[in-house]
Amino acid sequence: MVLDSIEIISAEEFYTEKASTCCFTGHRRRDLPFGGDISKQGVKNLISTIHLLCHEAYGRGIRTFITGMAEGSDLICGSVIMDMMHSEDHPGIELICALPYKDQIREIKLPKDRYIYSLLLKMASAVVVTGDIGDSGRYRRRNQFMVNNSSELIAIYKEKQRGSGTLQTINMARHRELDIHIIELDRNPQFYCE
Repeated sequence: MVLDSIEIISAEEFYTEKASTCCFTGHRRRDLPFGGDISKQGVKNLISTIHLLCHEAYGRGIRTFITGMAEGSDLICGSVIMDMMHSEDHPGIELICALPYKDQIREIKLPKDRYIYSLLLKMASAVVVTGDIGDSGRYRRRNQFMVNNSSELIAIYKEKQRGSGTLQTINMARHRELDIHIIELDRNPQFYCE
């Protein structure tokens, strides 16, 4: 199992300097342009936009980034931070992985995503588990944990007919008065070009 060699801490044990912490939210692969296929130019444009927002956040003093580790936006954002961690231009940058329950990797279906998931766990400064698999509110609890420990939010958002965890997290961040940066998929045709 992926987590066997990784130290896990509880949400109650975790501490970060909120003023220098940003969290991510965004949709799962199915709601991203081209299903999140990184060979498509639109998805490459989306990843470049995420890089730009993370670089700007770093310029404002953000050093810690929290990802919820779901497939799709969370893994893409975590990969962007992993890239920044390997760059000499971003000293002191850290990644925190917030899992809604310990065996979240069971939800990750694509082998490449499972590999990225494993890499992010190994690169993380901390892995925090916020709930149990039997807890019906585990994703909401994870989202609240990320918002409560951050001063900024970067969101990848697409208008949906029914509510989503992404919208829920954006609303939590608004309520807590975080500095919110939304990448609106519906209003940016450059994310849909082949």
